Amino acid sequence: MEIGSSDLLTAAAVIVGFGITVIMFRVQREIPVQEKGEPNWLAWSDYLILGSILLTIGLAILPLLMLPRVSTLTRSLAASACVAAFILQAGYVFGILAHYRIEIGRKRKGPREKGEPAERLIVKLSAAFAGIGFAIVMWLHCH
Repeated sequence: MEIGSSDLLTAAAVIVGFGITVIMFRVQREIPVQEKGEPNWLAWSDYLILGSILLTIGLAILPLLMLPRVSTLTRSLAASACVAAFILQAGYVFGILAHYRIEIGRKRKGPREKGEPAERLIVKLSAAFAGIGFAIVMWLHCH
């Protein structure tokens, strides 16, 4: 079965839609924190979501919609971007748990900080796996 442009656009739309929903949820959570005068920041994990949105829009949605003829290379880039974005979003789940010390990092004491140690590790691993996933899909599409 060959993946078509509409399949890729559907996958990309789901990825972007989920990512935007997550960011809006995080903003809603941080506004009351800011209003209380407490420090707030983007968690390292949030950058996984932002990266997945930018990657999907930049290498999947825009090229598929803008180019009059969708080449094999364009489809390969779109598929690779969607796989990488999916990996980033999967990593977000574990990263945000580490950020809030829910199961992951729960034994760590003291106030939470931007980039909890376990969260940083998860974000770095997620980015590495996303890069590997991107490369594998590109290789598979080109061979």
